[in-house]
Amino acid sequence: MSLASELEIIPPTQGFSTSLGSQKSYQVPSPVLQAKKEVVAFFGVGVECIGEIWYEGNVQIDGRLEGTVHTKGTLVIGDRAVIKAKIEAGSVVCKGKIQGEVVAKDSIKLLSPGFIDGTMSAPRLSVESGGVFNGRVNMGASS
Repeated sequence: MSLASELEIIPPTQGFSTSLGSQKSYQVPSPVLQAKKEVVAFFGVGVECIGEIWYEGNVQIDGRLEGTVHTKGTLVIGDRAVIKAKIEAGSVVCKGKIQGEVVAKDSIKLLSPGFIDGTMSAPRLSVESGGVFNGRVNMGASS
């Protein structure tokens, strides 16, 4: 499964440069996830957060996070992200590292080189070759 088949990739030319009032400018990163052409939050590489995050829409994390994440939308964990958290989301797409509990109302997609150590709960689950999971899975089936 290709990430591009699941998510729309924005070419770097669609980012924009912003001057900070000096000769220096910076490139605003283009998020990977584009659902309704909107990412509500983007935590880039180098961003570290400890705490609780609540969002209605889509979130992409490429940095480090410790705590809790709640979103009704899609949570994308980038390949350089390191997460130690309880996650509750509509859908989760993971290419990074998660330690904790992942609960999705719709689906969890563990893509290569993603790694989840903990528990996953979702009605639909897919693990791409190269993705690693250690822990327990609950897909809603009762015995």
